[in-house]
Amino acid sequence: MIKTLPAALAAGLALSAFLPSLPAIEPEAQAKPAEIVFTVQLVLGTASEKERTDESLKDDPVIKEIRSLMTYRNFSLLDERELRAKENAPIKVILGKQQQYELALKAALRKDGKGESIQTEVRFGYSFPDQKSAELIQSTVALTPGERTVLGVSKPEGVEPLDQGLILILTGKPVR
Repeated sequence: MIKTLPAALAAGLALSAFLPSLPAIEPEAQAKPAEIVFTVQLVLGTASEKERTDESLKDDPVIKEIRSLMTYRNFSLLDERELRAKENAPIKVILGKQQQYELALKAALRKDGKGESIQTEVRFGYSFPDQKSAELIQSTVALTPGERTVLGVSKPEGVEPLDQGLILILTGKPVR
């Protein structure tokens, strides 16, 4: 029996040369982080009597709803961007015509019994020349993929006149 073991071993090695090699199995292969595409609109709402709303916002259903709920009558689009982010990786963008607003987002996909959501940390602030920068919004929101979510601040400190509000409209969609 001892004499046949080396012969069986040699036959097994010769046979393995003809078999296709199988990929190595890695212990607990980690999934790549998801990519999330955000659409961000920064809108300035004012309560002045004379109605002047940017043409691109006139028929916007979110703006119509804000108009019905608040005293703002005029809306100006200050900036609009599309951002791509990796899940759990923070991103920052500078917004505004004078590049005075900063938005930071950090998102993660969550699944529960109701479906999927995008848990998003939002930090939004401004920095005007010769003024101390201020954080206006610091919040965590659960975005439903594809739906628009409104965040805002009325009467932001340092912005004149005081009948204004900054409105941040976020939409997030995971990319598969």
